[in-house]
Amino acid sequence: MYRVSWRFTSLRELLMITSALILSSVIFAGILFLFGQVDNFQLSFLVVAFLQNILYIGAFRISKRMSLEIFNSQHHEKRAVVFGAGNAGDQILRDIKRHRHWNLNIIAVFDDSESLHGLSMHGVPIKGDRKKMVQFLKYTDIDELIIAIPSLPKNELKSVIEGVKEVDPNLKIKVLPSFHLLSDDPVGVKNIREISIDDILGREPAKIDMESIRTSISGKSVLITGAGGSIGREIVRQCVGLNAGKIITLDIDETEVFHIQKEFENSSDIIHPYVANILDEDRMNRLLKQERPDIIFHAAAYKHVPMMENFPEEAVKVNVRGTQILASLSCIHEVKKFVLISTDKAVNPTNVMGATKRIAEEICLSHNDLCITKFISVRFGNVLGSRGSVVPIFIDQIRKGGPVTITHPEVKRYFMTIPEAVLLVMQAGEMGRGGEVFVLDMGDPVKIVDMAKQLIRLHGLEPEKDIPIEFIGMRPGEKMFEELLKAEEGVEKTNHELIHKAICRKDVDNEELGIITSRLLDNIKNGEYKSIRHLIKQLVPTFTYNAEESDLQENHKSLKEFAD
Repeated sequence: MYRVSWRFTSLRELLMITSALILSSVIFAGILFLFGQVDNFQLSFLVVAFLQNILYIGAFRISKRMSLEIFNSQHHEKRAVVFGAGNAGDQILRDIKRHRHWNLNIIAVFDDSESLHGLSMHGVPIKGDRKKMVQFLKYTDIDELIIAIPSLPKNELKSVIEGVKEVDPNLKIKVLPSFHLLSDDPVGVKNIREISIDDILGREPAKIDMESIRTSISGKSVLITGAGGSIGREIVRQCVGLNAGKIITLDIDETEVFHIQKEFENSSDIIHPYVANILDEDRMNRLLKQERPDIIFHAAAYKHVPMMENFPEEAVKVNVRGTQILASLSCIHEVKKFVLISTDKAVNPTNVMGATKRIAEEICLSHNDLCITKFISVRFGNVLGSRGSVVPIFIDQIRKGGPVTITHPEVKRYFMTIPEAVLLVMQAGEMGRGGEVFVLDMGDPVKIVDMAKQLIRLHGLEPEKDIPIEFIGMRPGEKMFEELLKAEEGVEKTNHELIHKAICRKDVDNEELGIITSRLLDNIKNGEYKSIRHLIKQLVPTFTYNAEESDLQENHKSLKEFAD
């Protein structure tokens, strides 16, 4: 008994106390019988003493644990409110009551179901609907709000968050993600996470036919180029979950390839990492010959618009020549499907990056008629949380105290979460029969200034009052509003409501595409950068650019020659 810390006293220790008292009572009664001094009074006394000893010794032993759990812990517990009295809310409360280490003291529960009002859940009163919750938070000192309704529509979630932030900007809000993002484990506090910009800007989770995607991926050999990037890494994750037979992860960045190995070390038998450059044709040829991929997801590309305006030759080499090499080798090695990750900036492009991705689409269309490989392109807009996304930049600026810099007060962009974008790309890849350019429905475009203000409020601050917003002007190659379809294109419906098929026409025939592309690459090889945009426009007639860009490239050429 004395080897057990009092603060950990439990039912096990109570059984030990009971066993010890039974043993001592039996020994004492045996001594009385031995000396013939047993009568009814003494036996009654033994029984009463036995029961009182259990009560007093047990209570004394458990006193330290009671004081720690009931009295001391209350000074450190966070006062919290739960919104949602359904199954998820019930499991959350049950977990909090069972495990004190979560350090939460639930003061009240709220739910929109009137039939639950006035009842209690695990001893916690259900006080009313969301309106009463906002009023309660206004006049009550609460540290944390837990929204325990995974099925709550995004627009309603946004409304709840905005209403709460109006009365208490500093209140920490946590949410329980949609069930399709959770594991098979029971719902608990561990599943709760802090709200993010995805919860406010995101839309309802897309309906994905996971079985059809699983059938197309399961047991197959899949090559992902640009596997270290945001989209590439998520494709790797999904392929692991869909039981791909072999996953070839290709990236030029050795650090990212190492991180992929670390993240998927439990699946190391199916992960085949490669550090290589897609412009190395001999290396790519040996890789495809050795690994024999069934499907290629081509995500490797230069995507940063302003940087590619300064270095257009690099955009052409990677986005055009890299796609050309992989497309040709896919035909040679009889890859079944080639899925190009394209962009909304390929539509009526005003920058080199978008124009080169449009050429990459043309390359895929031209190769589709040359071999058994089915070439498919998928266009979509910005993804939240990617390395090139504006969100991490805004968060960094907010943490530094501002200002948050935006190009223009009216600029708008499409946004989608990384997992949703990747699953829709894989769904489009499964649907494709070759020669299609699919367009993902990105929902409604979002004003960047509105996003910035919402991010500032998520950090418990007020726009302009705590964090200033500064407009710095449009950068080279940027557009006020991105399009997902070319002006002359239409769309056809598909079996999926969020995936459309663009009715494309080739801007140039295959022969002309090959000739102009070769001339473009030869000029870059010879350092003739001034002609880059002119040749790109021959391949993409809708490409528009400022003539001053040519002077910028000429200056870049002079600096390069000087450096050489």
